[in-house]
Amino acid sequence: MNTIASINHINFNYYFLIGGLFLSYLVYRIFHSISGDNPFIQTKYRVRRHTWRSIECNKSIPYNIYCTVCGKLMLPLVGLFCECCAVSACKNCHRVLDKKVRCKQITWPSDKPFFHLWVNVGSVSRSTTDHHDETENIKKYFCSWCQRTKLSQESLCETEECDFFKYRDIIIPPTSVYIEKGRIISIKPLSDNNWEPLIIFANRKSGSNRSDEVLSIFRGLLNPLQIIDVSVVGPEHVVRWLPERCKVLVAGGDGTVAWILNTLHSFPHIKASVGILPMGTGNDLSRALGWGAGCSNLNAHSIIHSVKYARPQILDRWKITITPRRRLARRGPRVLYAYNYASVGVDAQVALDFHRARSQFLYRYASRYLNYLAYALLGVGRALDDGGCGGLEKRLRVGLGVSGETLPLPPLQALVVLNIPSWGAGVDLWSLGSEEDVGEQHIDDGKIEVVGVSSSFHIARLQCGLAEPYRFAQTTHVRIDLEGSCAMQVDGEPWMQGSATILVEPAGKSTMLRPAL
Repeated sequence: MNTIASINHINFNYYFLIGGLFLSYLVYRIFHSISGDNPFIQTKYRVRRHTWRSIECNKSIPYNIYCTVCGKLMLPLVGLFCECCAVSACKNCHRVLDKKVRCKQITWPSDKPFFHLWVNVGSVSRSTTDHHDETENIKKYFCSWCQRTKLSQESLCETEECDFFKYRDIIIPPTSVYIEKGRIISIKPLSDNNWEPLIIFANRKSGSNRSDEVLSIFRGLLNPLQIIDVSVVGPEHVVRWLPERCKVLVAGGDGTVAWILNTLHSFPHIKASVGILPMGTGNDLSRALGWGAGCSNLNAHSIIHSVKYARPQILDRWKITITPRRRLARRGPRVLYAYNYASVGVDAQVALDFHRARSQFLYRYASRYLNYLAYALLGVGRALDDGGCGGLEKRLRVGLGVSGETLPLPPLQALVVLNIPSWGAGVDLWSLGSEEDVGEQHIDDGKIEVVGVSSSFHIARLQCGLAEPYRFAQTTHVRIDLEGSCAMQVDGEPWMQGSATILVEPAGKSTMLRPAL
């Protein structure tokens, strides 16, 4: 009883510490917002057609810093602009524009011409004489669809058809969208062979807490229906109407990427290649594919350019079948799919501690750097308490290949099967140490790497490049028989797993995107 009480006391102390960090960060965010230094204010004003945001939160499209209705100069805290069409207004006048000015329409009758949507985004001064002693203000207009700008002394009328210009090969034209009873039914493909629309999925709950900004900056450049908030609309509802050939950009962490990839596999007629905008904590798949560890500068035009010219990269996909060994287990086998890695042991226990901590302490105010700190502190905690992972080798039986050849195990606290050269937020686990006795790791060779970790201290040394793991084998099939309960994770999603048989086997391939050098 004393041992259990001490373990519970240790867990409580660590959760209390993490909670204190989150509360401290919350106070900082509130002060930072009040001071006006935050360039992106997440408060939105959803009123009928327009979606209003602070005028300082988006640099990807132009907007007028003077209210379109009353002409008042708008400061960042009182100025609003529509993230879709770029029309601007102060907080007192934005409801007037909601009634008088239409926003981008995601659908349009295919038998009617589709005109420019001109928005007044300011004015420029121009000399009226050769001596430059007199000037006049000329209004500057911006088309919310084709990104063109035009100068005019008078209001521009919708008399010229829009060709979508700059991003015509990635935009879904409203004339191609078919809607019934408020639901998108289908997209009519264009005859242009270069047309490959870009679909962007963003998850507000990812570790960096910046996906809300991603949703905003792209709605002004593309058809708003191409920008999907997966916390509101599940990807399975979107993939149903996607054109057969498209590109997908996922703004989120490894879990969000896996979610989208699994959904695409459920609709095999969709031939989509997937790029990543890293918004999670670890972002291991993003690192392995060259998209980086995080996205500090959200420039929508630069991101679109990178996706358009990225090259395809095949990625192995693995099926993980978990069959409980309890005779009275009511549930049947659990089937998951892995793209990065799966593990049993102390690294999964640290991930589980982190998930529990962030669900208890105001996680909406988190950041990727605070997440790193939380992971580090929880990892130190598991150095003192291994979470029942000590002597794991005595509770595991590992079979390799189709024949199931038994793998002898040294003292372990974690067993990891790897598909990519990035684990634990960037550790190239398989390549650490001498390469004389091991083959090269590839993400498209139909093989998975099996490695072992001895303790939390071993993980810390691996993070610093001061140690090497137990590199056991490269194989096509893995069978793990687990006795007792232990933490387990697949692509960073952890849970407590009871006694079970775990089978890892090939499950096809996915087409990813790798940015051009």
